[in-house]
Amino acid sequence: MRFWNKFIDEQVMNYVSMHGWHRFVGVLARGIESGEFDKLMERIPLYEQREKWKIARSGFSEADLANATRKVEVAVDKVEEQLGKTPWLAGAAYSLADINFFAHLGFYVARMFPEIGTQDRCPRLLAWVDRIKVRPAVVDALAMPDHTNPALRTFTGEAR
Repeated sequence: MRFWNKFIDEQVMNYVSMHGWHRFVGVLARGIESGEFDKLMERIPLYEQREKWKIARSGFSEADLANATRKVEVAVDKVEEQLGKTPWLAGAAYSLADINFFAHLGFYVARMFPEIGTQDRCPRLLAWVDRIKVRPAVVDALAMPDHTNPALRTFTGEAR
């Protein structure tokens, strides 16, 4: 399980996050007037977070996004291979590794990366997602109200 959590935290989360910041936060950040945006940035205490907001506002480079997509492909292929050997990521039992991957990529791989999360490419991963989605705690969590700004409910990076 430790291997999987390290892999997810270091190789999956950051690259999915880059796409999320580009597609979602960038939409929000681009809608804020320049002077107001600068004032908001002054209120963020962490340098790294301020920089992420600034980059999201201007957009990540195509090269960075392509590399992030490649990393997502590697992760999907690695998980697909593992699920051909064991029912859960870390073996026979559902574990924190499954929760971690589900939260960072598994839940929306087919929606956020439709060219990657296909039945042809990762049928075991998609079946795994379906198994997790019916677990009682996940059902309860997914039933919570969605407070996301409707303009940000997009996976394309374009405001609706």
